[in-house]
Parts: sequence; structure tokens; C-alpha cells
Amino acid sequence: MKRDIKTILFFSVAAAVMVVIIGFTGVKNSGKRVNDVLIEIQDQNGDYFTDQMEIISLMNAESTDYVLGQSIEQVDLKLLEERVESNPFVKEAQIYRDIKGNLLVKVEQARPIARIYNPNGPDQYVDEDGRLLPVNAKHTARVPIIETERGFSWERSLTETDYGNDILALLNYIESNEFWKAQIAQLVIEKDGQLKLLPQVTKQEIIFGMPEDLDSKFKKLMVFYKEILPNKGWNTYELVNVKFENQIVCE
Repeated sequence: MKRDIKTILFFSVAAAVMVVIIGFTGVKNSGKRVNDVLIEIQDQNGDYFTDQMEIISLMNAESTDYVLGQSIEQVDLKLLEERVESNPFVKEAQIYRDIKGNLLVKVEQARPIARIYNPNGPDQYVDEDGRLLPVNAKHTARVPIIETERGFSWERSLTETDYGNDILALLNYIESNEFWKAQIAQLVIEKDGQLKLLPQVTKQEIIFGMPEDLDSKFKKLMVFYKEILPNKGWNTYELVNVKFENQIVCE
């Protein structure tokens, strides 16, 4: 019984101490103002589609609502995150306060994995999630070009259609493999949805077929590059066809 009373008293005192600490912290922070904004842009990997000045400008609503000097407790963190995420190249923004009166901003940048060539308008990037992004004047990403012989029906993302999801899977497959990422320079989508791939180094046109059976087709392509070309000569063939099951057709 005495042990139970001691346990109850211990937790009661601990709870009271926590309330005092929280209250003290609240009082201490209530008079603080935003001292500085510390920004970390993650996963750039050499691609600089946004920078700290642009993030600050978005947080300040383009000079209409300055963050510095505001009461640290009254800053609307959710609103600031929404402002930063209005930049299409910001995949996610997280903003926190620290005890020194600073705002800590962590920005995850969108990562383009392809560029859609549009002869009748501006090009667009495709990121790893399939989102369509505008071409950015700050930086040009070195990614495969997509050229199409039929009109694209996507407004915001490749994931709007089943075929778009298949194209996205192919793009991410290429992006995830260092050899194919360096080798594939262009994808041509024909009117019937069949694909041709154009390599960066060798001259062969690759008849790929529909964007499916990726493992099987790229394994056959690897046989072509690792075994056939070294034995037959790098300029022997102008076309390699991997769209048929269990076949590699070289012409």
C-alpha cells in the first residue's frame, strides 16, 4: 500500500514539474521574435532548381509578409510550408522553431528523370513521382529526352493514365541503373505507343516495343552490348530489336 502511494506521489510530482517546465518555456518563448531563418536544401545531387534566396522570398510572400522579426509563437508554420511548396521544384518543405528563436527549414527538392520535348510549346520535366514540372531557367538537368509522335494527354502527372504509369516505370528503371542512365539519351513514343530508344554512345536504334517486361528486355540489351557488339564490331549493326520474347534481332 505504501509503495502504491509513493508511486502515485512520484508521478504526480513529475507531472507537476512537466507542467511548470512547459509553462516556463511558453512564457520564455512568448516574447521572442524570429531571429534567423536557417535553410537546408536536401537531395540536390548537382541539380540546383531552387536556392535559399528563392525559399526566403516564398516565405516572405514576395516581400509582402516578412518573417524576420515576427513573434516566434505567432508564426504560422503550416502557411509557410505551403508557400515554399508552391514552387513546383519543392517536393516537400518542413519548418520548425528552435529555442534560439530561429526557423529551421528543410526542403526536399524534386528530382527530374526525363524531359518531354514539345515542338508546339515549352518542354516539361518529369520527376521520379511522375509529376510534370516546368523547364527551369536556373539549371538544366541532364536527363533522357522524350519525343512523341502522338499527343500527350497528361495535365499534371504521368500517373493519370495506365500508359503513363508504364512510361514512368521505364524512366525510373533507367534512372536506377548507372549503365542505362549513362547510355539511354532519348525515348521516341510512336503513334501506337511502341517505343524506340536512342543510345548516347553507339549508333544503334533500339526497338523496344511497349513499355513492359522491362527486366527481360534490358537483360537482352545487356547481352547485345556486352557480348554481341564486342565480337561483331561496334558499327556492324544499325538496329537492335528486343521487343519479341526470347529474341534479339540485329540488323
